[in-house]
Amino acid sequence: MKVLITGASGLVGQQMMENFFESGITDIRVLTRNKHQEFSFPVEIYSWDPSTSYIEKGALEGVDAVIHLAGESVAEGRWTRKKKNRILDSRVNSTRLLMETIRTCSQAPTKFISASAIGIYGDCGDELLDTKSKLGDGFLADVCKQWEELVLNHNIEGLNSQAIRVGIVLSKNGGALKKMLPPFKMGVAGNLGNGKQYMSWIHIEDLVEQFKFLLEGKGGQKVYNGVSPVPVSNASFTKILGKVIRRPTLFPIPGFALKLIFGEMSQILLNSQRVVPNEFLKDGFKFKYDNLEKALEDILKHDLKGERVLKVYQYINKPLEKVFPFFSNENNLEQITPDYLNFSVLGKNTPILSKGTEIDYKLRVHGIPLKWKSRINEFIDNETFIDEQLKGPYTKWVHTHNFFELPNGTLIKDHVVYKVPLGFLGDLFGGSFVKNDLNKIFGHRKKVITKIFNEV
Repeated sequence: MKVLITGASGLVGQQMMENFFESGITDIRVLTRNKHQEFSFPVEIYSWDPSTSYIEKGALEGVDAVIHLAGESVAEGRWTRKKKNRILDSRVNSTRLLMETIRTCSQAPTKFISASAIGIYGDCGDELLDTKSKLGDGFLADVCKQWEELVLNHNIEGLNSQAIRVGIVLSKNGGALKKMLPPFKMGVAGNLGNGKQYMSWIHIEDLVEQFKFLLEGKGGQKVYNGVSPVPVSNASFTKILGKVIRRPTLFPIPGFALKLIFGEMSQILLNSQRVVPNEFLKDGFKFKYDNLEKALEDILKHDLKGERVLKVYQYINKPLEKVFPFFSNENNLEQITPDYLNFSVLGKNTPILSKGTEIDYKLRVHGIPLKWKSRINEFIDNETFIDEQLKGPYTKWVHTHNFFELPNGTLIKDHVVYKVPLGFLGDLFGGSFVKNDLNKIFGHRKKVITKIFNEV
């Protein structure tokens, strides 16, 4: 199946790309305004600009399914007249352009799955809402109605279209939760308005699985609610988030203050939408996170331990049997590490890398000589290995190397969980510094690895 994704560089799009490639959906094409944008995955890149009705020739030819995520953010900045026009046009014009292009394809997509939003229901108090509920009024509701009209009523023969009305997406990497966390962590957060308004939330992993569920043809409805089965009031959300991060939540923000600060956009924070995913449940979708506390604990599990995470993907157009041996030979680390670290392998306690192998290194960090000792905690040939620092500059360092065999190459995933020394103070004053260092080191690795395998 060849899948085209719009909005692939957004919050949900990035998570979707990771999920798809790791689970075997690897024939991906993306539409982007920036043709020169770099992706860590082997995708076909086509350009478009919905504001001028431009789309690169052939962008949808031979595509089996379209997942449409693109749209101007509704939660960034005040809703000026220009902002509201961009919010509407980015959704309506992009959807219209895609549909018009599909009409002209000789090999057209047969499936079209679009994001929509629960804002379509308006402000509904404590009324329980499903896809059969009355649609609301107001700016966001009107945007969603026009958006869905184009998605669902296209009259294109052979095209099955569906919409997912997405709720509040919980992710540490963006969206509402990322904006909430700083004041919550400082202990100066509280209810928004009276706290009675319902928040229909969903863990980002469940949302991506919902799109995949429909992509695989497991859902027969036209419209779905992309939310968890258990919406909560803002007061409950506030209390649970405070509990998870162990901070007080004693400072409510009155509704009038939110309206003064954000203007019309404050309705996102104050409107009540108690939405349930009845259609997904009826069709057999299984939620991984249907409990808010468990969802937040998963998303914030590293924060709660004072840990940081580095995640890097790299595609190499060489077969797995050539790639894995290179990375499972510790001596090759010297080739891909920046020269300024003076990195070298001193030795290991087993002839070949395997579970239980301990390796000694030496290096210099900003001129300071250091010793590093690591242990291989897991080793599965042609699949994964995990090394953990036993001695070195970090309080914690666990580096998981995953390898995914793709049709024409290998996808490598580096997932590092680390803690800087001196606990909270060390992270406060040195965390960003260390993060920048690691980004430079892994950026260098990617360039060198690409060069090495291009020469093979």
